[in-house]
Amino acid sequence: MESILFNNSANSPLSEEDIILIRSSNLSSIEQHHIRMLAHCLECFKSMQKENKEGGLIPKKEVWLDWCLTNPKMVKDDEFIQVLFEQLAGAAIQLEKLSNDLNVAPLDLTLNHLISAYSV
Repeated sequence: MESILFNNSANSPLSEEDIILIRSSNLSSIEQHHIRMLAHCLECFKSMQKENKEGGLIPKKEVWLDWCLTNPKMVKDDEFIQVLFEQLAGAAIQLEKLSNDLNVAPLDLTLNHLISAYSV
């Protein structure tokens, strides 16, 4: 399974180094998976923000849709976009809560913040 993650890294906003950092944590497999999901969403939000500066805040859902519709891999897959929106919505809530706890803007969170939050 490890090779699948690395082979698909070109399609992921997470780098191989990110995946290795998550795997090297002392967290359970479920916690590592959750961190990968949150980190993936966080990087998607950061990518969206590059086009729409909002001061480190989670972009609005309209921006999510524009971002999806400009991505050639997603534009023809309405079902995937719907599932992605559900994931992004859940991640947005969790990332905003963590950012409030740490007194940092949501898009200024890092992978280390996410891992540390689970290590407590």
